[in-house]
Amino acid sequence: MQATPSFDSWTSIFLLAVAMGLFLFISILLNKNKKHLPISLLVLAFSLILFQYVLYWTRYETVFPYLQMLPHLCYYTTGPLLYLYFLRLYKRDVSFNYAWHFLPAFLVLITYTALLWNQVSSIEIKVPWNWFSKNPWFIAIHMSIYAVASMRWVFRSPKITEYQTLRKRWTSILIILYGTFVLAYVSYYVLVNFDFFNSQWDYMISIVMSISIYTIGYFIIKEPQVFDGAFFTELFLPIENKDSSFEESLLNEFYRKLTRHMDVEKPYIDNELRLVHLADQLGFSTHMLSKVINKKSGKNFNQFVNDYRLQEAKRLLLENPDYSVKTIYFDVGFNNKATFYNAFKKEFQCTPLQYRDSTIST
Repeated sequence: MQATPSFDSWTSIFLLAVAMGLFLFISILLNKNKKHLPISLLVLAFSLILFQYVLYWTRYETVFPYLQMLPHLCYYTTGPLLYLYFLRLYKRDVSFNYAWHFLPAFLVLITYTALLWNQVSSIEIKVPWNWFSKNPWFIAIHMSIYAVASMRWVFRSPKITEYQTLRKRWTSILIILYGTFVLAYVSYYVLVNFDFFNSQWDYMISIVMSISIYTIGYFIIKEPQVFDGAFFTELFLPIENKDSSFEESLLNEFYRKLTRHMDVEKPYIDNELRLVHLADQLGFSTHMLSKVINKKSGKNFNQFVNDYRLQEAKRLLLENPDYSVKTIYFDVGFNNKATFYNAFKKEFQCTPLQYRDSTIST
């Protein structure tokens, strides 16, 4: 007699991780930062693998038999997605030929499609590359190659500036997570041959995936704090004695250097400007720069930079009446219309077009 499908504590926790993974995938996808697209797809792949595992352990696999090959397809996408993210993070050109990295996944997709066809159709067809698609050791080798290739970026990347240091620590975390995931996968197929193997060992790979989903999602959701350096500063960088105070003359000197840099170099027009980038340009630490901005301007970093962007936008609105608002907010460093309009209305109590019309008419 076939056992009735049911959930236990472990599978309920894993199902919750699946739901969180799908939520993070959508959240990262809606962030509109194309650099993070590979990570959002990596989180989705982990979630789909984990979902199929939950179906297997709860015996709901008999209710949804069409998803059995789904993990194999997802496994072959994880390595190329992670490596693609590293290429974009380190600002390397990604050509169209990168699609060849997903060839193994495409072969599995063909196998998967043929198996689905045979399940739903009365006309059976030959299943191609079945020997390849279902072999766990091919998957293990494939993921290991990409883990090593990605690891090389971490070891080869310099730590000259503070941003490079923070980026290296972030990529190291990703490598540790992915490497642990690959190790758990390999261990499963090694340990399954021993008598002591049980369901608790079976759950280990899913525990690693769940931790990866939550950790990757947490750090990406914390962006831009992560890539500003503010979050990693708290975790990794030494914080100065909070009881000590700067000499007023030193604060003034640093602030004059900052404002002169903002006026002359106009770094704010870069819509990806972060605290850590500006600190590197000035030769400050992120902690020092944040303190100077807070003490002397009474604002946080984003407010301080947006003030410069708004003043530049005001100038362009008046000096270039033919410029569209979209052209202007991109030129001054804003990423989207909504953020620009909200900041402009808060500062000038009117929309950009209203400001232009009222000023020109007078």
